[in-house]
Amino acid sequence: MHQRFDQYDLPASLQAELQAAAAQEHRPARELLCDAVEQFLAERRWFSGRDAHSKIARGLESLSQGKGLDGESVMADLLAELDALQPA
Repeated sequence: MHQRFDQYDLPASLQAELQAAAAQEHRPARELLCDAVEQFLAERRWFSGRDAHSKIARGLESLSQGKGLDGESVMADLLAELDALQPA
């Protein structure tokens, strides 16, 4: 079930960027906007309340046990994978 929310106006610059992203993704702008709102709300839920504190505590405990990953190494690997996917 969908409800219209026409009363929410986006700034022109944001509308233009949304339309450009939608064209690049070959998806309707409305779909991208819905995905963005869903992602925002999911992150908001994740970081809200006591639950966030327990997740952070678990992460810190994992790091203290040497289970962490080097961020620069992970990013380099991810970028290499993305570069490999790009057409030559």
